Amino acid sequence: MLAMYDEKEILLEYIESERYEAAQEGEKKADKRTALQMVKAGRLSLDEVMQFFPSLTPDDVKELQEELLQSV
Repeated sequence: MLAMYDEKEILLEYIESERYEAAQEGEKKADKRTALQMVKAGRLSLDEVMQFFPSLTPDDVKELQEELLQSV
Protein backbone atom coordinates (compact mmCIF):
# COMPACT_ATOMS: atom_id res chain seq x y z
CA MET A 1 0.00 0.00 0.00
CA LEU A 2 2.82 2.38 0.86
CA ALA A 3 4.53 1.75 -2.46
CA MET A 4 1.34 2.55 -4.37
CA TYR A 5 0.99 5.82 -2.45
CA ASP A 6 4.60 6.70 -3.26
CA GLU A 7 4.07 5.99 -6.95
CA LYS A 8 0.97 8.20 -6.94
CA GLU A 9 2.87 11.04 -5.26
CA ILE A 10 5.73 10.70 -7.73
CA LEU A 11 3.31 10.79 -10.65
CA LEU A 12 1.52 13.86 -9.25
CA GLU A 13 4.83 15.67 -8.74
CA TYR A 14 5.85 14.79 -12.30
CA ILE A 15 2.59 16.14 -13.69
CA GLU A 16 2.97 19.34 -11.68
CA SER A 17 6.53 19.73 -12.95
CA GLU A 18 5.43 19.27 -16.56
CA ARG A 19 2.66 21.84 -16.15
CA TYR A 20 5.12 24.32 -14.69
CA GLU A 21 7.56 23.80 -17.55
CA ALA A 22 4.78 24.19 -20.12
CA ALA A 23 3.65 27.44 -18.48
CA GLN A 24 7.22 28.76 -18.45
CA GLU A 25 7.65 27.89 -22.13
CA GLY A 26 4.37 29.62 -22.99
CA GLU A 27 5.42 32.72 -21.09
CA LYS A 28 8.76 32.75 -22.87
CA LYS A 29 7.08 32.52 -26.29
CA ALA A 30 4.72 35.35 -25.39
CA ASP A 31 7.63 37.50 -24.16
CA LYS A 32 9.56 36.79 -27.35
CA ARG A 33 6.59 37.73 -29.53
CA THR A 34 5.97 40.93 -27.55
CA ALA A 35 9.64 41.90 -27.61
CA LEU A 36 9.76 41.39 -31.37
CA GLN A 37 6.69 43.58 -31.87
CA MET A 38 8.13 46.31 -29.64
CA VAL A 39 11.48 46.29 -31.46
CA LYS A 40 9.72 46.45 -34.83
CA ALA A 41 7.64 49.38 -33.59
CA GLY A 42 10.78 51.20 -32.44
CA ARG A 43 9.72 51.23 -28.79
CA LEU A 44 12.54 48.97 -27.64
CA SER A 45 16.06 48.28 -28.82
CA LEU A 46 17.56 44.81 -29.00
CA ASP A 47 19.98 45.86 -26.26
CA GLU A 48 17.05 46.57 -23.93
CA VAL A 49 15.17 43.31 -24.55
CA MET A 50 16.84 41.31 -21.77
CA GLN A 51 16.33 44.16 -19.31
CA PHE A 52 12.57 44.27 -19.85
CA PHE A 53 12.05 40.56 -20.63
CA PRO A 54 14.18 38.64 -18.11
CA SER A 55 12.79 35.29 -19.26
CA LEU A 56 14.65 35.71 -22.56
CA THR A 57 18.24 34.52 -22.86
CA PRO A 58 21.04 35.99 -24.99
CA ASP A 59 20.34 33.21 -27.50
CA ASP A 60 16.70 34.31 -27.68
CA VAL A 61 17.83 37.87 -28.40
CA LYS A 62 20.08 36.56 -31.19
CA GLU A 63 17.07 34.72 -32.65
CA LEU A 64 15.05 37.95 -32.48
CA GLN A 65 17.86 39.77 -34.28
CA GLU A 66 17.92 37.10 -37.00
CA GLU A 67 14.13 37.33 -37.40
CA LEU A 68 14.40 41.10 -37.74
CA LEU A 69 17.11 40.77 -40.39
CA GLN A 70 15.04 38.26 -42.35
CA SER A 71 11.98 40.50 -42.34
CA VAL A 72 13.89 43.46 -43.82
